[in-house]
Amino acid sequence: MLTVRREQFRYMKNKYLTRFLCLTLMSGMVLSGPASVLAAEDTAAYTADGSDFSDSGDFDSGSEDPAPADPTPAEPTPAPVDPTPADPTPAPVDPTPTDPTPTPAEPTPAPADPTPTPTDPTPTPAVPTPTPSSQITKAAQDVIDRIKELNAQTITLEKKATVQSIRTAYNALSDTEKAQVSNYNLLVQAEATIAQLEAQKNNADTNNPFTSNTSAAQTGTPVYYASNIHAGKDFYLDSLKNNYNLTFSDDFASVMDEIEKEYKEKNKVADASDVNGSKTTTSADSLLVRNWQDILAVYVYQQSQDGKTEFTLDSSCKKDLAKIFAEMNPIVRDKQDITHVTYANRKINYYIKKNKIAKKDRTILKKYVETDCKLLCAVVTAANGFVRESVGDDVSEERVNVISAAYSLVGKVGYFWGGKSTVIGEDPGWGTSEKVSAEGSKSTGTIRAYGLDCSGFVTWAVINGYQDKAMQEAVGDGTSDQWEKANVVTEADAQPGDLVFQKGPEAGSDNHVGILCGKTDAGDWIAVHCSSGKNGVTVGEAYSASFRYIRQPSFYPTQEQVQEMQSSSTVSITTGDVAASIGTDIFSANVTVSNTLQDAMKSNTSDSTGFTTSESTEKTSILPDKIDLSKEKVAVFKVK
Repeated sequence: MLTVRREQFRYMKNKYLTRFLCLTLMSGMVLSGPASVLAAEDTAAYTADGSDFSDSGDFDSGSEDPAPADPTPAEPTPAPVDPTPADPTPAPVDPTPTDPTPTPAEPTPAPADPTPTPTDPTPTPAVPTPTPSSQITKAAQDVIDRIKELNAQTITLEKKATVQSIRTAYNALSDTEKAQVSNYNLLVQAEATIAQLEAQKNNADTNNPFTSNTSAAQTGTPVYYASNIHAGKDFYLDSLKNNYNLTFSDDFASVMDEIEKEYKEKNKVADASDVNGSKTTTSADSLLVRNWQDILAVYVYQQSQDGKTEFTLDSSCKKDLAKIFAEMNPIVRDKQDITHVTYANRKINYYIKKNKIAKKDRTILKKYVETDCKLLCAVVTAANGFVRESVGDDVSEERVNVISAAYSLVGKVGYFWGGKSTVIGEDPGWGTSEKVSAEGSKSTGTIRAYGLDCSGFVTWAVINGYQDKAMQEAVGDGTSDQWEKANVVTEADAQPGDLVFQKGPEAGSDNHVGILCGKTDAGDWIAVHCSSGKNGVTVGEAYSASFRYIRQPSFYPTQEQVQEMQSSSTVSITTGDVAASIGTDIFSANVTVSNTLQDAMKSNTSDSTGFTTSESTEKTSILPDKIDLSKEKVAVFKVK
């Protein structure tokens, strides 16, 4: 069918071309003048008509560029030269009838063009897509806004609570949210400003010479560590609060001392250090309380029986604690040696047995005598009563005193390269602005809050443990001197109170020193030291803090010397205003402790220790192993 139609079109076209050729020849030969012009017009009109027909054939033959094929009919003039009937033949070779089909097909691409147009805007919304992926959360935005608001204000000490609340909100964010707080540095600056203002206020309160020229002295980049200093103790306070629901007042150690003192007065007894007026207890004392942790456990147990779940230890507990103290520490004497008087120092097992406490109810009692609880109570309170139980009964009272003094600085003093102090008690210069003048540190030349370095901390702890400035010579100044003045000791023979170093003597002054203060349940040593990394006095596992060498100072009494001090002492029992002493009412101990300590004592006999000598004093044995509370021989003095 298609072939037939094609032949028909070809025939019609050839016929048309033949007629056109004849007319052209005739018009050229016959016509002339105006007539020829007229004939030309007719021909043009006819050509136009034929052109329409020819367009139809061109449309069939091509689908890509149909428009350019239209002007070609004007070129048949050269056609007569060459017999080109064959030329038109290739034109219709293209399927003429199929052209109408492409015609409707062509509008299809036209609408196809707008299709990419809508696809163009798609990338446009795709651009903001990353923005929603990193959208700031509401919590993060709230912190950002609060920091902006704070930054627009003048930072004063009144803003401290606001700064702390923002810090709390920031710490509560996730790591991703924290990264979104773009103005976090402004919060850090505000905290630094608050710390600086507090340091200046402290200077004013203590009338320190740095007060008047603090701003002028800050020629370098000042660095203040007030917040970090307090953070050192907060860790231990939080541990007690979270793990044991315990909170201690800052003066609780004095509450314990008052209970002990009033108990002695009530029962007309005085210990060696009491009679002598010593500033510290010594190993010669026999009325040393070694069960304060058990007293605490009983108190917590009794409070829990009343439904309480949190326990605050302060002066309001004094009456209840004193009652438990009396029950757990009756005064006892050996019937075979009536001069042998001491405290019973009963433990929780006595309380459990006496009150027939069921096993299921004993958990809380045992919890509060755990090693961790003992250490935390000792660190937080720095009370001898807690320290004694945390280090063990075989540790001399002199070591207990040094450790208690060391604990007393946790959270109170920061690290200062080259910082030293021989002040008994807290040094008023701590916390004031001071330029680091000692060489050998990155902090040299900067302005910092004055405090102690590691060896300065050890020296201060020993001086205050003995309440004697002369002990500076005994312990030494600087890590090298402290190493040299201590003796070699094995780890098995080491005791709490010994010094511990990170490096050997080859390190010289480039070393770090601390004080051993106890052991964990696993047997790992615990050390207290003034750390530059923690910026203050901290307590932690010794090996983890890179301590490797233990040295034993020569000023502590040995076990043999402790026993000799105890056997050479007496306890005074008074009745009314008349002294009815067992032995004498004057404490006596004639014991050589160590050469180093004796030398220190000679240089300051009025301030050195709490014992004197007296030929007239009767010396009686009060060795603890003579007391056996499980036997009927033991008589208990009733508390009046």
